[in-house]
Amino acid sequence: MENNIEFTNDIKPIGRPQLLSVTCVLTWACCALLLISSLSGLITQSPEKQQEQIEQLRRISPEAADKMEAAIADQSGTKKILTTLLNILAIALCAFGAVQMWNLKQTGFYFYLIGEVIPYIGLFIGGTDALSAAASMAGGMGSAIIGVVITLMVIFDVVFIVLYAINLKYMVPPSQFD
Repeated sequence: MENNIEFTNDIKPIGRPQLLSVTCVLTWACCALLLISSLSGLITQSPEKQQEQIEQLRRISPEAADKMEAAIADQSGTKKILTTLLNILAIALCAFGAVQMWNLKQTGFYFYLIGEVIPYIGLFIGGTDALSAAASMAGGMGSAIIGVVITLMVIFDVVFIVLYAINLKYMVPPSQFD
């Protein structure tokens, strides 16, 4: 009986790289915070409380109050629930993708990418009115503040995507799953 053992110099590390582990844990922490934020916003923002906030804002800036009132009216019950469900779907996809990548499966990266893109789609579908109202509430610098927030959001998303992409070489492609 002949043993055909072939040796190569292609040594892959055993286990998960530390950078991938840290990135996954940070993703789960962010997902937990975003989920809590999404659900609390849905639960705690009663119409009475929103109207109270608008009246407080009206004393400071009637124009901002009008924009906020229009944004809240635009975010009717169905639209608000749809937006929240879209956010929860994005959070779930990112968390699931991180679980898959934790288990060294490349498909997790694609779930994560989809989860990262969904909020931007939601922003363009219905978030522009809310952003406009938030900008007017912040006064003259409101638009700049919103621009900075969106820029930071994009930067963080791109950084995490790059961190995961760097680790793709340690993950198993879908065709090689057990």
